[in-house]
Amino acid sequence: LKSPIREKAATTVCNNTSSSCLMSSTRTFESSIINAPCPKVWSKIRSMDFAWWRLVKKTAVTTGASSCEVGSCHKIDYSDGSSWTVRLCELSDIDHFLTYEVIASTEALPVTSAVHTIRLRRITASSETMVEWETIFSNDAGNPVIEDSRFKKLEAFKDLAAACTA
Repeated sequence: LKSPIREKAATTVCNNTSSSCLMSSTRTFESSIINAPCPKVWSKIRSMDFAWWRLVKKTAVTTGASSCEVGSCHKIDYSDGSSWTVRLCELSDIDHFLTYEVIASTEALPVTSAVHTIRLRRITASSETMVEWETIFSNDAGNPVIEDSRFKKLEAFKDLAAACTA
């Protein structure tokens, strides 16, 4: 796969006047309460088809025996015409989380890397679910990327809540 993300890694993100580079990462974290039990919310998240999110037009498994196989790759087509290829890195049915990384995109992304983790936590007192979505970006992620990620997560939570209570 031609990977604009990996190609961007070849460009330096360091201050050219410095003799060394300090590598760091940028993290975004958002959470929300969904008024549905954890198993119902997990059934929406686990498949990685993002059918509940209005920003996603369609998804397809491109490599791997199933959508839930660690190492499988998924093509995500967004409603704005862009596409990402992501690789499932971790999935736990016990702890209700999955982690995926963006490995390619149709358009060059403004970051070298992005690793997403969506984790669910049972709220036992009310039979609700807390959804946490964390993204760790490479250190070349600027404020526009961070804010865009934040707002898209908040929109996704609304769509997920609607899908789980429908």
